[in-house]
Amino acid sequence: MEEITAAAAALSSAAFDYNRANYIFDARMRWGRFNTCYSMAMAQTSQYREDISDLTELTVTKADTYHTVGTICFFLNFELIVDGSLGVHGPAPPGWLMGLYWANVCIAIMFLVTFTWMAMHSGARATAGAAQMRTHTMRLPIPTPKMLDMARVTGNSFEKQRVHDVFRIPFAMPAGQESEVVDEESGKRELISDRRMPKWYHDEVEALRKDEGGAAPSPTSVPEHFELYRGLQQEWWCYDVYSRIGILFWFSHWLTSASLYSMCHVFGELRLLWPAWTVTACFVTAHWGILR
Repeated sequence: MEEITAAAAALSSAAFDYNRANYIFDARMRWGRFNTCYSMAMAQTSQYREDISDLTELTVTKADTYHTVGTICFFLNFELIVDGSLGVHGPAPPGWLMGLYWANVCIAIMFLVTFTWMAMHSGARATAGAAQMRTHTMRLPIPTPKMLDMARVTGNSFEKQRVHDVFRIPFAMPAGQESEVVDEESGKRELISDRRMPKWYHDEVEALRKDEGGAAPSPTSVPEHFELYRGLQQEWWCYDVYSRIGILFWFSHWLTSASLYSMCHVFGELRLLWPAWTVTACFVTAHWGILR
């Protein structure tokens, strides 16, 4: 009798040590899985944040280019007004010609101020929108202390497990299986008893896998941050477009005013025929090329 009792105690001790070693191994795997998942999630979110920065940089770079072009355009416009004053060194051109000249110069200034302001607004709005998304929507998924405590398992929690899991004899008792199996013939999922899996497995599923089981992304699906950024672009895309249109109209009116100025200056003040037609033809050809 004593030999049977000793053998049973030795068998129980060996089964306890075996199952406790499995439990500690699973606890380490659970902690490693938790850290790996959050590391991958933070790396993915960092990539999304980089996407937002790259998309915003496209608009901001174009807006900065428009600012540079606008500075040069201001210089060219004021050169026509200040240094290119008509009627100072000779007889003034007819009133109707001066009217056309000044109308084009003033309209060019109007479009110049408009497209510079629109470019400035589009760049500032894109920067503000990207900052809002990066600080509110695309924040790094850093786990809270409560989540870390839920993922961490202490060794004495093994004492709370079921007796069947603590003293399961390997090979003699059935090993754990998933709660669902798929029938190879019919393809249907069949539920099996939850007691086939250790209790700590179900605790992990309940605590760490609440969000699993969702629909898988389709090949044509778009990441959420792209859709959010598409909606955010509605705030500034029109300013970006109209700033480019403003550049076109500025060049159109400035080239027209430059053509009128060359005719007034070379015809009226210098009294030169062929240079007047040659210079005007250059401006008209450039105007035609831009409008194409």
